[in-house]
Amino acid sequence: MLGSQRLLASVAVLSALFWLGTTSALAAGNPGRTLAPPPAPYTAPLCGSALGNVTVTVDPDTYRSYVKTYTMSDGTTRLKFNGFQAATVQGNGKTLHFNISGPGTVFINGDMLALVGTGHGIYIGPPGTTQPGLRLYTGKVEYAVEPSGNAIVTSYTGRVTDICTLLR
Repeated sequence: MLGSQRLLASVAVLSALFWLGTTSALAAGNPGRTLAPPPAPYTAPLCGSALGNVTVTVDPDTYRSYVKTYTMSDGTTRLKFNGFQAATVQGNGKTLHFNISGPGTVFINGDMLALVGTGHGIYIGPPGTTQPGLRLYTGKVEYAVEPSGNAIVTSYTGRVTDICTLLR
């Protein structure tokens, strides 16, 4: 069972992992929607020690990711992310650019945390976790949070691109 500190840490990790942004929409005419803070750059040997460190950043010039919070009838909090995000991945002397616009949804009910992304989304699996690596998913992706606080992909439909293979 996740404690409240672990739950908050999981939400922070997940926002960095997903960068779930997004389908383009204007802020006008959509009250209650706020700009989501952009994730910080992340650097780690995501593709193994042979490739060394890989850095993933969000393009600040085009970042338009919004979040809207809903409370469902059963008390579940739903965070709905949309807008636009683009990611730059640098490693092994290469620079790659990806549209990672979701949208995505985070569901929180007590200690339960569930995540669903659709569209384009990037998965960052830190070294030493159950699912290390760096992948781009196009389609629907469901995530779970392990007791360690790390997010893992539990199912997906659509296409998956191994970004580490592209960096080799």
